[in-house]
Amino acid sequence: MGRALRLARPAGLLAARCAPAVPSALGSLRLWQRCGAQTAAPPTSFHNQLRFGRLSTTVRYSHTVGETPSETVNETPSGVVSDTLSETPSETVSETVDTTPTEKDFSEPCDAEASATVKRHRSDTGVVEWDDTRLRFRFWDGEWTRDLSLSPLWLRDSCSCRLCIDPHSGQKNFSTTDLPDTPKIAHAELTVNRFLKLVWADDVPSGGKPHKTVFTAEEVAAWQQEEKWQRGRVALKNPERIPWDRAMYEAMLDEGRCRVSYKDWMKGKAAFWDAFTDLRQTGLIFVTGVPTKENEVAHVANRIGPLQRTFYGSTWDVKSKPRAENVAYTSKFLGLHQDLMYHDPVPGLQLLHCLSNTCEGGESLFSHGVRAAYELKLTDANHYDSLTKHKAWFGYRKGQHHYFAARHTIMSVATGHPRETRWAPPFQGTFQMASTGPRTDVLLKWKRAATAFQEIAESEYNMVEIKLKEGECVIFDNRQILHGRRQFTTGEGDRWLKGAYISQQDYLAASTRLSEHMQSLGMALPPSRSHWKEEGTVVESLRQRSRSRAKVPEPAEIPEPIPRRKSEQAPEPTETKE
Repeated sequence: MGRALRLARPAGLLAARCAPAVPSALGSLRLWQRCGAQTAAPPTSFHNQLRFGRLSTTVRYSHTVGETPSETVNETPSGVVSDTLSETPSETVSETVDTTPTEKDFSEPCDAEASATVKRHRSDTGVVEWDDTRLRFRFWDGEWTRDLSLSPLWLRDSCSCRLCIDPHSGQKNFSTTDLPDTPKIAHAELTVNRFLKLVWADDVPSGGKPHKTVFTAEEVAAWQQEEKWQRGRVALKNPERIPWDRAMYEAMLDEGRCRVSYKDWMKGKAAFWDAFTDLRQTGLIFVTGVPTKENEVAHVANRIGPLQRTFYGSTWDVKSKPRAENVAYTSKFLGLHQDLMYHDPVPGLQLLHCLSNTCEGGESLFSHGVRAAYELKLTDANHYDSLTKHKAWFGYRKGQHHYFAARHTIMSVATGHPRETRWAPPFQGTFQMASTGPRTDVLLKWKRAATAFQEIAESEYNMVEIKLKEGECVIFDNRQILHGRRQFTTGEGDRWLKGAYISQQDYLAASTRLSEHMQSLGMALPPSRSHWKEEGTVVESLRQRSRSRAKVPEPAEIPEPIPRRKSEQAPEPTETKE
């Protein structure tokens, strides 16, 4: 039942000893064994220069090519090597490297007590080198793998054979804690199909028997491209984010972007992904022609992912009612904000499906919070720093529901650029009692900075105002886009929206599917968002705005006065003589 595992064994017995450094041009060891024949040769001495990371060290070899001891290993169907099978590889070399205290075998220093024995296996595909703490390899048609030094512990823990990973559940059959700190690699080689094959000695999860781990060519190639590679995880790649202002967003609407029909959203593959790309780039799209049924908002949301249930339920109604438990359920003006800042986790997407909107007023307001953060960063760095360092408190306490959380108004990345915002004045709680000088100073700094942020977000240049029509469903990123509503009258007409949330995790899962879709079309997405490019977009739009405001309108031509009738003309002055 088992497949034969062909182990690479030494093609010659090598005795390595250190010698003074000499030029490496004298050649390198090449042992050949053809058709199982034993080849004898007189003892040969040579020098070879090894490179590990930044280290270059010279080793002198003294070897004799002779009879190769054979050993056979059988592989059980489970992937555990329990017996032996006869085979000789193209070449396996055990080298002893003598290093001085200033030399290192790898890019990262090894433990002082680690073994200095380096094993090497060469094949027609490439070469692998390893010792007790590191493994490196390269293909003959390529360079070293980004100077990678792979940990044997990580390699053993990443085995995906059916003994290590349950084929049905996909879950691990052993714990990382079961492994020794430095699992011992008995053999390593690169196969013809560019797989990396390892054999472990005295494997604990296998009951002390040898064990084989195989990494596919796709996995090996991915190691060179993604520093934080993990099996089964697709690296999220996003289209460039557009931190828009009102002019930019209205221009995209005029181009036909950020709008998609209900039919295309639900059934059209290409049209859906185009709209979803707009959502990832702008954070705000509209689905038109949605049937005016209460459960349709769930159908629209499920195209992305499951609904996020909160204490409001899976869906909720946004309509005016007396004694409302939420300001959104009134007809009052509702300023720009983001939902559930007091809740963990904060929803990723929000959907609002318009079932009726016949009353006067009630226009929806939208502004890009990250755009406002960029503008604040460019115009007042001190205010920006205050909103990234000092937290505001948000809370909700009604009936049995009690939620409380502290958030930074602007959440930034390592480079200092804004990533998300947390803004919800209607649900803001009080700060900690400002009874001391430092707390008073923090409160004052935050208040002044928040005032500047609010003025930018609510500026006529940044805020988009749209009255939702019956059958329209707006989808927006609740962590980047601020939304609000104009006051409306309830005497005549009706305004009824159906709302729902999608969690950030499910939103990102759909974004991963977008990455896979784009790759299937041969379209490469950037590995990460360029915050410098986003800032450049904001800078350029501010320049255009400044130029447009600086334009002095040409003076209008003053028409010549219409001559009056002769009878209406004033008499000409007469000269008087003195």
